[in-house]
Parts: sequence; C-alpha cells; structure tokens
Amino acid sequence: MECPPISRLRMPTSKSRSQSLSPINYAYHLLARRAHSEKELTEKLLAGGFTAEAVTGTIAQLRTQGYLDDNRLAADQVERLRERGFGPEGIKNKLVQKGLSLDIIEQVVEIDEENKEQESARRLLASRFSADALKQSRNYARAFRFLLRRGYSQAVIENLLGSEPPEDA
Repeated sequence: MECPPISRLRMPTSKSRSQSLSPINYAYHLLARRAHSEKELTEKLLAGGFTAEAVTGTIAQLRTQGYLDDNRLAADQVERLRERGFGPEGIKNKLVQKGLSLDIIEQVVEIDEENKEQESARRLLASRFSADALKQSRNYARAFRFLLRRGYSQAVIENLLGSEPPEDA
C-alpha cells in the first residue's frame, strides 16, 4: 500500500479551517489553544475572512459566556511573567504586545508593589549569578544589564546590587 504524500497529512491551514467553521467555532478553536485578548481574537477572526459584523457578535457572545476577559488575562499574564523574572516595565511591554488596553494594564500592574518587585529581582538574580560572581565588576555589569532588560527599575537594581560596582582586586 502506498503512503499518501506528506502534504496530504498536514493539518488544513488556518485560512481553510476558518472558511469551514462558523466565526464562533473558529474562535473556540483558537481559545482552546491559548487565551487571547479581545483585540488579538478580533484581528485573527478578521484575518480568517469573517465580516466585521460577525466578529463583533462573536466577541460579544464570548465575553458574555466568560471565555474572553481581558482583566483576567492580564492578571494571569502578570503572575506568569513575574514568575519568569520580568519587572513591571517588562510586564507592561508584554501586555501591550498582547493587545491589552493601557487602562487594564494600569489596573492590574501595581507599580507600587516594591517588595514584590524587589523579591522577584532577587530570585532572578540568585538563579543566574552566585554571590561570589557578583563581587567581580564584569559580572556586576552583566547582572545590572540583565535586570534592566527584564524591566526592573534602576532604583530596584541599585538597591539589590549596590550603586557602585565592586573594585576588582
């Protein structure tokens, strides 16, 4: 028996899948894979070839059913990103990329949680650098840049590492 060509074994593309499903079923399919913001899901449904009217109705229905909740999504993302070692600015940037509104981001990301930010930065730093390694100015600079890239404020980093790099002996 001859095997079918590989191309026949592939899943249908999202375009053909969206054309064979109703907007709500296509949205369920997308949401089954991962959570989406309203903006992300709207863009994907429109890209799938559905009319703006159908997309608006679908988004409203999903919101009513509890499948779409940007506040809950933002809160989950904040916790997940914090556990991965991101600071407030890094978290904000990731949430903006997800298409969440600035109002929701400001509600969920509490910048004045200095203790959580400090503790998160301390855990991340300990997972990447030993205390002895941070006594070397080269590693101090690497750690400083690493924490900045992860979105921690300079004040938190200096509080954690000290404001002056160590002098190599």
